[in-house]
Amino acid sequence: MSVRLSQLPVELKIAISCFLLAMGYAYLFAQINLQVNTRKADGDATGLATIQDIVVTYHGDRSQTLLGTKINGTMREHLPTEEDKIAIEQWIKNGRTEEEYLEIVQQLMDAYCTNCHPYGDRPEYPLETYEQVYQAAEPDRGPSIGKLAKFTHFHAFGMGVFAFLLSGIFTFTSFSPPFRYFGVVLPFLSIFLDITSWWLTKLVSPVFAYAVYLAGLMTGVSFAVAILGSLYDLWIRTSTAES
Repeated sequence: MSVRLSQLPVELKIAISCFLLAMGYAYLFAQINLQVNTRKADGDATGLATIQDIVVTYHGDRSQTLLGTKINGTMREHLPTEEDKIAIEQWIKNGRTEEEYLEIVQQLMDAYCTNCHPYGDRPEYPLETYEQVYQAAEPDRGPSIGKLAKFTHFHAFGMGVFAFLLSGIFTFTSFSPPFRYFGVVLPFLSIFLDITSWWLTKLVSPVFAYAVYLAGLMTGVSFAVAILGSLYDLWIRTSTAES
């Protein structure tokens, strides 16, 4: 006879419930963090993250430079005045000359950028010298292969463990086998689609940003099913013997 969540001792039910609620809490704030930071990517920080924000995040904005995208998007808050932003944009528009850099742009970089972008801490995106800032002002092609691979590595491991723990608990619910299969497979399927779509958006076409958005929704639904379904089985469903 299989052990189900509804049949567990109260002490273990409480422990599992606290874990599920903590995971739900963590995922909620992960989404808030994602929305707050991603929605700035296209320069418009109002509302929720859009498809265009996802395109800029992974594919880049080829009509804009990387530096230009950042100072109009996620890094806009670090330039205290509009005049500072315009001065950097004008330098880019004028051909990124070293003379204008030394006269105007360098003092802005030193004042507002290099504290967070020294070579030692950000070797993929330093802003300490003319050559580094010149490179940053190349057309925006999104994150480098190395940076996206690093993010994929952390995300795949972290979300994989997260999904395994939630799915593992969900397997002990008393729902029908087909629904349990659905609840176990969906988190991993959505994570795989999400990460794969990042790379397709960057390397193939911005149209795959729609798949990134869909995968994000699927992940949220899958975690909600696992957490709420398990809590329901722990405390609401009547304990039943299931062969």
